[in-house]
Amino acid sequence: MVKVLAVVALLAVAQLIPSCGGRPGSSGGEEVTPSQIVVIGWVEEKRHRVFETTPYMVVINSNEYGVPYAFWLKVGVGDLVKFDGTKWTIVRKAGV
Repeated sequence: MVKVLAVVALLAVAQLIPSCGGRPGSSGGEEVTPSQIVVIGWVEEKRHRVFETTPYMVVINSNEYGVPYAFWLKVGVGDLVKFDGTKWTIVRKAGV
């Protein structure tokens, strides 16, 4: 039971981290390469655009992220997802 509460507390804290301070590298500091970006958050929306280089997108913390088509098919709104700089993974499915 303690482990479950610890995981829930960590997930709540993780929701604050990506949303503070805008996008990485936007504060005039050091530039951040895409391989250094780590995204953890709940999928708010799935989008598909025709005239984009990455047409399959998910919205996490009010930011759009381009994702591979195979991941876009598997992920759903409300899922907790993570991007470690190279690979998107579903940490927790919605409603589970």
